[in-house]
Amino acid sequence: MTLVFNASPIITLAKAGLLDSILRLTNQVIVPRSVADEIARFNDPSDAACIWLEKPVAATFLRDDPATSDFVAGWALGAGESSVISLVQAHPDSIAVLDDLAARRCAGALRLKMVGTLGLLLLAKKAGLFHTICGPLEAIVAAGLFVSPKHLADVQRQAGEYDYLSNIPSHRTCPVCLE
Repeated sequence: MTLVFNASPIITLAKAGLLDSILRLTNQVIVPRSVADEIARFNDPSDAACIWLEKPVAATFLRDDPATSDFVAGWALGAGESSVISLVQAHPDSIAVLDDLAARRCAGALRLKMVGTLGLLLLAKKAGLFHTICGPLEAIVAAGLFVSPKHLADVQRQAGEYDYLSNIPSHRTCPVCLE
């Protein structure tokens, strides 16, 4: 599986300390030039995403962004989102990793395969990379990703970690899961 990452999922997962675990799901990670540039703009040598960008074998970094179709350009997305979508459009076996709602709508209109940060956590849980989903959810929320209580519950249900009878998470000690 080839994952084409936008900046937000890289930043969130790196800050949460989960990026290297998530990358064990795939055999190839591609980062468009505009995405790497967006992350590097932080210019903070202690930033987890900037540190990850410096790893020589972490991903394939493109020198140039792919050409953007008129359809994608019409959505007026950021350069990173447009590049991710355009690359996946050109390589339909790959999967766009996007959290931005407008970008996800554009990719959906093109019927492209996509996943967001929460979807990656679910895939990692199902692959046995995490014992429970609660810790990773807590980490990404602490890293700054806003996840509504409804979405937290949805992710827990999908991970099989939700007590349907009492309508509460099965991991009652996690402060994020109990919100």
